[in-house]
Amino acid sequence: MIETAEILKELTTERLILKPISREHTEDLFKHLSDPEVTEYMDIDTMENIKEAEEIIDFYLEKEDKKTCYRWVILNKENKEFMGTCGFNSWIRNRANRSEIGYDLSKRNWGQGYMVEALEALLKHGFDVLDLHRIQAMVTEGNIPSCKLLEKMNFSKEGFLRDYNYWKNGFVNEYMYSLLEDEYRNNF
Repeated sequence: MIETAEILKELTTERLILKPISREHTEDLFKHLSDPEVTEYMDIDTMENIKEAEEIIDFYLEKEDKKTCYRWVILNKENKEFMGTCGFNSWIRNRANRSEIGYDLSKRNWGQGYMVEALEALLKHGFDVLDLHRIQAMVTEGNIPSCKLLEKMNFSKEGFLRDYNYWKNGFVNEYMYSLLEDEYRNNF
């Protein structure tokens, strides 16, 4: 069994620090998820008060205790500025050993390669530490930048799921992407 401390260690890249989410990030997370452009394709409403940020952090921490979900905040290595979050939304620890990733980045940081850098660290962690066989991602229809990101990271688009989820007062279509361990090992 992998120890939680090993799973939730701080990850670093050339320009970023990925730090396990905690209540110290409440205000930054609130500001981040108060931007409707950031939450446009997410399964949450744009935040209107700081209590919502506390609740989502508590949700992640509760899932972390159950060893099914792990989330990191993305910080600029140079100035420690909050940039977004990423992590494993689910971890199925059976013979399939797979997880779904999720990620979000503040608008001022879009288009600068930060999420590629964060996901490279997350994928390495998932395949090397969590010993995953498959990492998958769901992308809401219309989120073209996210689709391009995953394709750049060598994920395969597996399918289109019609009316797959319901949020923001309507059904949404989603794309399913995946990356298998051998594909990762051959490309990274």
